[in-house]
Amino acid sequence: MAGAPLGNRNAHKGHIWNAALRRAIAQDNGVRLRASVEQLLNLASNGEPWAIRELADRLDGRPKQANILETIDEPELRTIKIVFVAPDGREAEDIASLNISN
Repeated sequence: MAGAPLGNRNAHKGHIWNAALRRAIAQDNGVRLRASVEQLLNLASNGEPWAIRELADRLDGRPKQANILETIDEPELRTIKIVFVAPDGREAEDIASLNISN
């Protein structure tokens, strides 16, 4: 199973927030949104680091996270073993062999 556990409603909360924000923006024809963007631009142009990062993230997208595994004075890692564990504690290297039903 990929993603959040069954029953997790966090994504739903995000959708509710997003919809409410879009309704609020539409109600005043984006006047407050425009004022917010102007303020963000002003802060960034005055050198505020978080405002500069926010603009860069919004305009260029966030940089991909690098996953780098470094070791010091240890042998090179050659393999990674993935083990799936069922709620009842059974383990397997192949999730299908656990026969987990929803």
